[in-house]
Amino acid sequence: MRKLSPGYVCFLAFLLAVTAWFSSFLYQDSAAEMFTAQVTESDSFRRMQLTEGALADLRKALDAQEMTCGEILTVLYPFYPDGYRSFLARTDLSGLSALRRSFLSRNRDGFQVVRVAYAAIWDDVQCFPAAGGSFYFENTWMFERTYGGTRGHEGTDVMPPENLSGVYPVVSMTDGVVEKIGWLEQGGYRIGIRAPRGGYFYYAHLDSYARDFAVGDEVSAGERLGLMGDSGYGAEGTRGQFDVHLHLGIYIRTEHEEELSVNPYWVLRYAQNLI
Repeated sequence: MRKLSPGYVCFLAFLLAVTAWFSSFLYQDSAAEMFTAQVTESDSFRRMQLTEGALADLRKALDAQEMTCGEILTVLYPFYPDGYRSFLARTDLSGLSALRRSFLSRNRDGFQVVRVAYAAIWDDVQCFPAAGGSFYFENTWMFERTYGGTRGHEGTDVMPPENLSGVYPVVSMTDGVVEKIGWLEQGGYRIGIRAPRGGYFYYAHLDSYARDFAVGDEVSAGERLGLMGDSGYGAEGTRGQFDVHLHLGIYIRTEHEEELSVNPYWVLRYAQNLI
């Protein structure tokens, strides 16, 4: 076999490098095009689906990068549009910032729309919304509910260690401002907090309030909002129609929706590990 000349070997190496760079360039162009306003109103986005592996990787990425949860999930979105799986096996953490810069240069407006939506859901969360015990919850996003007509369950129910009303404190997951307060037929005594980045955090079925809240009041993350109860499903004061629990809902504003629900389950799983 004839030996290749050094010049020819160098040329081949150069050609391979250019091909790899060009492929990466085209791939990032294609990925950047996936950032659109429609993403934030899609069913796949609203499911906010992660896995245990992805959640563990997210925590590692937060420790390694000067990026927020919302930014990391935004950067990774084109690679996991139907739900995040463990990503460290195929993603170099040191490359996340470079990818963010690349997407911003290629599709700034689209990237920013998706980033703002993720930030509203994730980046204001500082604590778990219940205290005083070991709480249980499942991913029941869009499970059927029938009171007042068939509908999907737009939240997560956090169940206490014992079925006791007026015992377990409910606290605000975020800083924010009280936007809604008082009785709702389905939600009972509820309070809604608008967080700084725009997310609306809805706490329902309270037994009582921690103080005489009014619309416009400021609250701090970790501040007691009330006690977990079983209010709702009837006229004001109705109790006992279901087990004691906290219904947590998270809503965002989008291009076409004033309040669009998203699945809180993985946000709650993340919040379980916050101090």
